[in-house]
Amino acid sequence: MEIFHKHKGEGKIRISHELSEGEKLGTNNRKVRVKKCLDSLGIPCNLDDVPNIAILGAGGGLRAMIALHGTLQELQKHGLLDTIMYLCGVSGSTWCMSYLYKNGDWTEKLQALEESMCARLSKYTWSVPKATKLLLEAAKDENYSLTEFWAYTVVYGMLHELDKGHLSEQQSASENGNNPYPIYAAVDERSFSKVTEYSPATWFEFTPHEASFLGYGASVPMEYFGSEYKNGELKKQKEEKNMSYLQGLWGSAIGSKTENEKVIKGCPEGIVKGFPIPSTEPEAGDMEGSLHGEPAGASPGGFSPDTKNKPITENIKDGVGSVVDFARMWQKTTHGLLTWKWGTNNNFLYKCSALDSTELVKDKVISLVDAGIAINCAFPLVLRPERKVKLILSFDYGPFEPFKALKQTAKYCKENCIPFPEIDEKLLLEPDNPSDCYIFRGEGAPTVMHFPLFNRVNCPAYVTEWRIRFTMLRFLYHVGDITKLLQSARLNVLNNKDKILQEIKYIVVHSSKEASS
Repeated sequence: MEIFHKHKGEGKIRISHELSEGEKLGTNNRKVRVKKCLDSLGIPCNLDDVPNIAILGAGGGLRAMIALHGTLQELQKHGLLDTIMYLCGVSGSTWCMSYLYKNGDWTEKLQALEESMCARLSKYTWSVPKATKLLLEAAKDENYSLTEFWAYTVVYGMLHELDKGHLSEQQSASENGNNPYPIYAAVDERSFSKVTEYSPATWFEFTPHEASFLGYGASVPMEYFGSEYKNGELKKQKEEKNMSYLQGLWGSAIGSKTENEKVIKGCPEGIVKGFPIPSTEPEAGDMEGSLHGEPAGASPGGFSPDTKNKPITENIKDGVGSVVDFARMWQKTTHGLLTWKWGTNNNFLYKCSALDSTELVKDKVISLVDAGIAINCAFPLVLRPERKVKLILSFDYGPFEPFKALKQTAKYCKENCIPFPEIDEKLLLEPDNPSDCYIFRGEGAPTVMHFPLFNRVNCPAYVTEWRIRFTMLRFLYHVGDITKLLQSARLNVLNNKDKILQEIKYIVVHSSKEASS
């Protein structure tokens, strides 16, 4: 049963674990394309027997963004991309997704999009006036936090682009059936600190149609995320968050707290002088596998001085902002550093009577952050029973040992009685020299295929070296490094395409037998 809370017919809050109407439309249209693809692969099945297959892209900064693109392109090359129903990302993988879904038919343009991405990521581009203007405007909001600062300085510096578009504008690209349905992961930091680490209440998801609390089955239309609500009624509509902000929110934990703090503290000096100079040199042992890996010629923060960028005093003279505006932004950013305040947004469930038994309704605001602080691969979101996922292709691009997310997910599922295949720890004894594909099956549970990015097959003898070389908190990749990352990701698909096809065949045959019995 769905409960709707309305205000003048707009911005309805939905209390239901059912999928949104937009997701139903998108997946139903996608199912037709998946069936056609399966037929072409020699796996005929009825439309009702089409299996839902999900790709999970792990977090990992720019290396995750680049690697996911390589993964998708290789799947397309072998006719497998059109078997995918869902594409779900954490942190850096969401950056790739948000780039792709600006195109309604991106699955057919991957080569051109790759060339464009490589050209952009391999160049130094950072406009202080553009970033400053967005920062000053954001600081006028009472919910300003470090996420805005991170998004418009650090993430902008890494992606070399400010995206003022909106997630809701991806609805067409997610409904037309041409592309997998996208799911972007986050977690509520307040819930994460209050409840058990493995509670569904921690998880939050964004789709082009809705923003939702996983554990409560509570959603708000994406256009209204961040607006003020009280007891299910819209009190004040606010402008939808732009994509650059969301990229900062989804990718707010690409470094440890110490690393992130150091980068943020370095940014103000750069803005004052006319170009950003955040330091990315991590503390020793601060993050597993996260060592400094800047390419030759980069300045300390991965940026290069741009003579077009002017000191803060010149920006004020040029009308970018007033002294009052800059003082406000500085004060709020400093306060954010002292309180470590991230991802602050209005809680659309504030005083919601339909959920008055939960602690969440007491909070006027929520704090949404990078899902990687919980599990660096968003298994909980595709394991929603309503999504009926039968096969999960998990691509691990993260900085940690490549089985950490698998082990965490197994524990999450055990604590929440969610079907998940048993993870045989005997297969995971070589985290520093893993294989390129692991397959886990279980009765009544989805099959999981897990692919560590760097492994003894695609980069023998270089696994540890490449993990260090392609550190997460890195601002610039030369074309040569981008090519190496793309090639590593592609090899994981190329070398295992037959295994993927075999698992799809098994699931289709098994589902058909179940349907006929």
